[in-house]
Amino acid sequence: MLAFLAEQPLLTLFLIMAVGLAVGKINVFGISLGAAAAMFVALGLSAANPDIVVPAFVYQFGLAIFVYVIGLNFGRSFFEDFRRRGWKMSMVVIVFFFLLAGLTTLAMRLFDLDPAISVGTLAGSLSSTPGMAAVVEALGGDSTPVVGYSLAYPGCIIGTILVAAIGAKALRVNHVEDARAEGMIAEPLEWRAVRLTRDFDATVGELQEVTGERVIATRHVNNPHNHNLAYPELPLRAGMELLLNGTAPALDSAISQLGEEIHLNLHEEDGLVYRRLTVSSPRVAGYQLKDLDTVKEGFLIARVRRGDSDVVPNEETVLHYSDRVRVITAPGRLDDVRRFLGDSEAKLGNVDLFPFALGLFIGLLFGAIPIPLPGGTTLSFGFGGGPIVVGLILGALGRSGPINWQLPFHAKQTISTLGLTLFLAGVGTSAGGQFRDALSDPTSLKYMGVGIVLSLVSAIGIIAVSMLVLRLKFDESMGIAAGMTTNPAIMAYLNPQTGTQLAERGYATVYPTAMIGKILMCQVLALLIV
Repeated sequence: MLAFLAEQPLLTLFLIMAVGLAVGKINVFGISLGAAAAMFVALGLSAANPDIVVPAFVYQFGLAIFVYVIGLNFGRSFFEDFRRRGWKMSMVVIVFFFLLAGLTTLAMRLFDLDPAISVGTLAGSLSSTPGMAAVVEALGGDSTPVVGYSLAYPGCIIGTILVAAIGAKALRVNHVEDARAEGMIAEPLEWRAVRLTRDFDATVGELQEVTGERVIATRHVNNPHNHNLAYPELPLRAGMELLLNGTAPALDSAISQLGEEIHLNLHEEDGLVYRRLTVSSPRVAGYQLKDLDTVKEGFLIARVRRGDSDVVPNEETVLHYSDRVRVITAPGRLDDVRRFLGDSEAKLGNVDLFPFALGLFIGLLFGAIPIPLPGGTTLSFGFGGGPIVVGLILGALGRSGPINWQLPFHAKQTISTLGLTLFLAGVGTSAGGQFRDALSDPTSLKYMGVGIVLSLVSAIGIIAVSMLVLRLKFDESMGIAAGMTTNPAIMAYLNPQTGTQLAERGYATVYPTAMIGKILMCQVLALLIV
């Protein structure tokens, strides 16, 4: 059977994916591996028969599309957060690189370890395939570091996942509440009516600046049976009655500043209707609300639902494909509004893959560019670093002329999961044979032990510093630890366990720094101690 699988790599790939995803659903003491189980299935099969190997192209392709989608998702927040706190998170990662390099040198001298294998062990403890490749290149093609890498690599994944599982249990982490506190999950939205008790030197469109709260006015109430759209240019005057949308705390604060709350019933006979419509039109997706001029089209947007979160928009809110928006309009304009936004599930199902393919091409091209380094060596971002860097940039841009870089929400989630599973299935088979061979040598236990210690020091240390010094939540701290390894297997465990995107935010923030830093660290250490 194993010989047959070795002759059928495509069949083997989908066997690994199917078995891995099935095993990943098994829940033991509240813990499940998710897509990460595919890597362990692949590792086991290739250890049983080293001839079972999924072509490298498969996991390269999988990693490229996985990290590219992460970049698209977090592009805007990455650049906004980096100026505020992202640089601090990256500095923590750099400090730990120096610490791990020092610990590797210390372990080499204490246990009389081979220098080349030791550097490979360091690369494996951080699951850095580019770092290991850089070491081999720096040593003139010597493949000895690969042994240390193959011994430490599984321990990195297992150790980091155990830290995530045990840490969440020990600290009694409430994933949803932590994500809500960080603004990753929006509070439920409400509507209330307010009567202004004084004049304001501002307009309806400036309510957020006046109150300091994320609220939006959608109706101007002339009388209980005559409602108009709350046009942004209307001046705020005493006696004006407005319907506001926002979270309960935001509405409490806004109403206390504006005047007094009043009771209001909504009926279609009042002159306005509200509906949930889906954004599917290419002339809308990728644009900010201020560029769409919805008032000219005869409607206002009160809420934007993306994924499972409802938010109150402002003029800089960018609409994406598959966003569900609550619109307020006159009954006779509803069909026009529907045509303007698209409101077509069929169109969303017919995804335009041209921007995705073009963006991924640019990312892979960028990753292939060699950057000269001192000593005659070169650095390249590779098929993992190039796509995520370009994905972050394009995700922040949103649109370049007629090209909308974003994909519908469900398409992004599906592509991301597929890419992740392909990567895990492929990379698992690439390490199994070397792992089995290395285990036949008793001294390999030393390298395995050192690798696990380095991985645990990295994960636990990063979490401790991130939580105690940077005051981050556990999930985001764990995302930074996962980002330091740049290994999607850990994210494959974290995502279903947390049910939020908080860990992914930490992962995306430090990924570029971690990827470059590991390559440089491994190269420099190899040149110094080998």
